[in-house]
Amino acid sequence: MPVNRAERRRRMRRRETIRWARSLAIALAVALVLRLFVLDFVRIAGVSMNDTLMTGDIALATKFDYWFSAPQRGDIALIRIPGREGVFVKRVIGLPGERVDIQGDATFINGAFYDEPFVRNEAREDFSIVLGEDEYLVLGDNRYSSHDSRDADIGTLPESAFVGRVRAIVFPFSRAGGL
Repeated sequence: MPVNRAERRRRMRRRETIRWARSLAIALAVALVLRLFVLDFVRIAGVSMNDTLMTGDIALATKFDYWFSAPQRGDIALIRIPGREGVFVKRVIGLPGERVDIQGDATFINGAFYDEPFVRNEAREDFSIVLGEDEYLVLGDNRYSSHDSRDADIGTLPESAFVGRVRAIVFPFSRAGGL
């Protein structure tokens, strides 16, 4: 028994709908995996990373960097601070086993001057620390207005606190670019 033209069109539309739904489901699954395990978008709230990252900037972070290697000095990292909700953005300055001294606008790592062209202003006070085996010192680029490892309620952070690395500003477009 021949299938009429209307029935053929109905079947074709149904197949197209199924293909479209399957493509959408795959795209959503890929987006979810990327969001959960690979990339994150972070809206900057606060002035602690000025002028590198400004309030309202939207930054792109990769989540896998610290699965394969330890944080490095200069990384702009996404961190989780024990006892606090959300993620924070700070720069890695001190690595395990190092001595870090901050005197005014100068930073010294194991006695050697560390150039920080990204620092907006001098620290609010001098600071010295010797980091332990699994301790990292993270600071905001706006040293005067940053709540960071210098504060007792945050302190140094273990490697497990690092959840991603900020790679670029994606919005506003006038500031977009790699970091």
